[in-house]
Amino acid sequence: MAEKSLDLIGIIRLVLRRWLLVSTVCAVVGAASAVVNFFYLPRWFESAAVIMPPEEKSAFSSLGMLLSRVPSLPGGISRIASGIGAISQSQYLFVVILNSETVADSLVDKFDLRRVYDKKYFFEARKELRSHTKIDFPPEGQVVIKVEAKEDSVLARDLAREYFVQLNNVLTDRGINTASLRRKFLEERLLDTRTSLVILEDSLKNFQENRGVALPIERPSGALEILTMPVKGSLEILAMIEAEKEAKEIELKVKQTMFRATHPDIVMLQKQITELERTIRRYESQLPEIGLDFARLYRSLRIQEELYLLLSAQYEETRLNEADNTPAAVLLDEPQVPEYKYRPRRLINVLISVGAALVLLVAWIVLEDRSRLA
Repeated sequence: MAEKSLDLIGIIRLVLRRWLLVSTVCAVVGAASAVVNFFYLPRWFESAAVIMPPEEKSAFSSLGMLLSRVPSLPGGISRIASGIGAISQSQYLFVVILNSETVADSLVDKFDLRRVYDKKYFFEARKELRSHTKIDFPPEGQVVIKVEAKEDSVLARDLAREYFVQLNNVLTDRGINTASLRRKFLEERLLDTRTSLVILEDSLKNFQENRGVALPIERPSGALEILTMPVKGSLEILAMIEAEKEAKEIELKVKQTMFRATHPDIVMLQKQITELERTIRRYESQLPEIGLDFARLYRSLRIQEELYLLLSAQYEETRLNEADNTPAAVLLDEPQVPEYKYRPRRLINVLISVGAALVLLVAWIVLEDRSRLA
């Protein structure tokens, strides 16, 4: 007589009573799953490359322009290992470049992935490549690229390494181009500043000769107006502040050609310029009326001198960055040819199939028993 309850002991008794059916179904499902997994499912091999950004590289930092135009991480990334809040700027930059169409198309073209993936168009092969690529960015600071390939362990290794090569190509090319544009801009400003400096030097010299005005250390006889030492000190400080303001304005113009208006660097520079303007107005209000014309000429000369020194330092740094062709990314762990397949996990798949068949069969046995009692 059939069991009247659906408790665990009752279900076990029902199953044991139909043990021949249960064992036969599980054996058949297990055998079929084993045949499919061992003889029909392709093997996939995975290789990984671990990349680290350099500790110091000015040209690399200028590549923030690539990030400033990307509001969020690209949606095509297969998997994200860490939280968004933990990602560093260098990791963010690497992830954006690695997920770009430029890099993907380079891989598709170099390894003829349209043939490998049996796709007609580039965008189809690109999409397939991304589905087999995982980009992780652990909190330690590195970026991990994992690429899998069907039935070809060497291709998996080559794809992982080519991602690194293309990343470095983009970083180096864009970094050099950015430094080149900055160098040309600074060259023009240096030339203008040098010209202004010569004009002001001549103007100040002529003013002193014609008006008999000199600095305190000179004290020529018959001077009409002589600047006191406190006034000279105020002019020196004011000139340095104005030179710094002009240097910030130049830096702001350069960044505005690369970044969006809401970029933190632009916002910070605008605040700094505003604060410097307040300081300049405060110093100007403290200057006496005596020697005002001379003070203006002297201050303008000092401003151009300070600005010339600042621009010269920036220009030399930019030239070094432009000439620097060292790798922008460091390959910490070389991708290796995988010795064993990554998937399918055949035994696990067989066990899952048998388990699913057992659950369904038990449910069918219980439902059949209940319907017979109804």
